Amino acid sequence: MAGRNRLIGILLAALLSLGLLGGSVLAQDATSIPLDMLNAATAEVQEYYMPGEYSGQSLDVVLNASFFNDPASADVLNTGKAMFEMTTGATVNYIPLPENQMYDQVRLEMSTNSGAYDMMHTGAGGAKDYGLSGFLLPLPMPPDADDFFQGDLQQYMVADTLYGLPMVTDTNILFWRTDLFEAAGLDPDTPPQTYEELREYAIRLTTDVNGLHPGEDGFDPNNIEVYGLGFKGVSGLASSWEWYNYLYAFGGDLMDDEFNVTIDSPEAVESLQWVVDNFREYGIYPADTTTYDYTEFHTLFIQGKMAMAINWPYMWSLIQNPEQSQVVDLVNVGRKPGQETHGGNIGGWSWNVFTMSDTPELATAFAKFMSSPDFSLAWGRAGRAPVRASVGEILSAEDPVLTAAIAVNQADGRSVDWLATGPSWMSIEAVQHQAIQEALIGAKTPEEALTDARAEIEAILQDDGFYDEILPQLLGES
Repeated sequence: MAGRNRLIGILLAALLSLGLLGGSVLAQDATSIPLDMLNAATAEVQEYYMPGEYSGQSLDVVLNASFFNDPASADVLNTGKAMFEMTTGATVNYIPLPENQMYDQVRLEMSTNSGAYDMMHTGAGGAKDYGLSGFLLPLPMPPDADDFFQGDLQQYMVADTLYGLPMVTDTNILFWRTDLFEAAGLDPDTPPQTYEELREYAIRLTTDVNGLHPGEDGFDPNNIEVYGLGFKGVSGLASSWEWYNYLYAFGGDLMDDEFNVTIDSPEAVESLQWVVDNFREYGIYPADTTTYDYTEFHTLFIQGKMAMAINWPYMWSLIQNPEQSQVVDLVNVGRKPGQETHGGNIGGWSWNVFTMSDTPELATAFAKFMSSPDFSLAWGRAGRAPVRASVGEILSAEDPVLTAAIAVNQADGRSVDWLATGPSWMSIEAVQHQAIQEALIGAKTPEEALTDARAEIEAILQDDGFYDEILPQLLGES
């Protein structure tokens, strides 16, 4: 096995030198990943992750298109594709879809058993959602499962059944412009500690073309040079998964210990009111915030138009890319503020194989290969949070700034209760992000939006059989 891995490396190097492994139009040229960790692993581990021969077979893999907006992430994906094809003789076809369309489109294909796709990678709730719906094949537990962070691995399991192999884990971190802090008389090494303080900083950092700030005479809200803060306000997953940070920090939650919906608790309302006031009263978010998905959000930051941001670690690699970033070497990262408590959501992405796949063995082999130790390390070096303890140790030595920020926020992180609702998860998310947008645009107050959302969510859970079929399992009664 080790000999075959070394041969793969030699072949890759030869093809790269000849220019035969050029990247697709979606990314930079692919470069080889040496598989050093896998070469040093036991025979059992090598056997699990290294694929066999699948000459003539093809694989259709659905991916979140935003991963290709980040050159470092796109490079990992294209490298994995090139190496897998060379090793197996199979053909891998990537199908990038926008995240807000991806889940609905895939669910439609799965519900009709169309066979259009073989596998995909999903966000944190995808494995449980599709697994409980009967759309995914169980995956064999890796022999080195203990190397994965157990909280992350559990996100993709239903009881003892694994439906997703960890690709990257995730937690939101705080980004801030050190140069703008200094210009505003703020300590660039000390970020705001509470969300009240975050707003105060954001007001001082929001600057119009005349150098004035909100609340000052003559401030022009229609000609802002730099916004103090931003929010992903699109009616989509991005807004929900940013809001969870504030919900938890203000002391709120989605469900209580008995899985009653608590999305309209006073603490939850206060957290959403904080977001709405930032937008509608204080003007520290851009005027078109309600259209912002991830791309619009990170583009504004790397163009130098946003002073602080709460986002996933992927944005760090975009910031460091001088070909597109105006803020190289001007940004620091660290712990998100707290309020009643420090809190934040954890997420992640996993590889999943569809029951409708015509090539399930090939799809499983690709899922294993792309979750191997060396690819976990490659994702870490691409700016994504590591899924393995061994990778975390390596990255801590290589990059203590980003890794330290990820670690301190991971310690504050909490899972999202909706993921445990299985097939109801995406329907609930749709209700929730619609409620957030209704509050942002002023169609409803935050309290009205969340109270209405609770009623809709409870109806979804009832209609989907959550209380009869899933809740007893969650409570250990069946």
